[in-house]
Amino acid sequence: MLIPALKISVEKLSSSYYRALFKLLEPPRIEPKPLQFINIWIPGLDEAPMSISDYNAEDYTLSIIFKVVGDGTRGLRDRNGFFGVKGFLGNGIDTSGYDRVLFVAGGSGIAPLPFLSRKCVESGCIVDVVWGVRRGDMLFNIGKHAVGLGEVYYTTEDCTIGYCGNASSLVREIVERSGFKWSLVIGVGPSQMLREVCYASRGLQDSYVSLETMVKCGLGACGSCLLKPLPKLLCLDGPVFKCSEVYHILG
Repeated sequence: MLIPALKISVEKLSSSYYRALFKLLEPPRIEPKPLQFINIWIPGLDEAPMSISDYNAEDYTLSIIFKVVGDGTRGLRDRNGFFGVKGFLGNGIDTSGYDRVLFVAGGSGIAPLPFLSRKCVESGCIVDVVWGVRRGDMLFNIGKHAVGLGEVYYTTEDCTIGYCGNASSLVREIVERSGFKWSLVIGVGPSQMLREVCYASRGLQDSYVSLETMVKCGLGACGSCLLKPLPKLLCLDGPVFKCSEVYHILG
């Protein structure tokens, strides 16, 4: 079922990323959890899965952070008016019971952070962030969009801003230098990065990654998001999985 949504604004955050704000015109049946996603219908173009970047239950506003990669996301940036939202999809993360969280993002994997950090503030935990991108001009100040952050590390592969290298390399250095101080680790990004994040947090029971694959219906009916060789569907069983469940299929 699609919920009609009015696009309120779109903001360019950096050379590559945009933030779009929508108002849902009908109340959803349930409130989302961090790292759940939506399928957003861009009229006449496409229906695309998008991470929930933030959600306000008081006025039903929802934001997404995205990169333009094709006609669908170009329409998401350029078109005004009404869209359709299917969700909230997937299983998400419950942040209650944790005191300090490490969130490791590669590229567009930064998108779920604002909602995650807000839920962490509500449950009394702090989020440390490692965000890696290819070029410095792709970065934006994530602290403007996410509350209650602890330590924030930026990494760039062109070595223009922050740490010179990728996110997983920096995580290894931080762990070697300071030890392991997090009760929950979450990785969102390319599969090789996720594998290395899982390896760095080995031994920690609550170490999770958010996977990506083709998602069409979002309801488990079409089978397009089957995570071979696992007998799991990303839209129903994911996108969040424990490292111990998926380590052998990463990278």
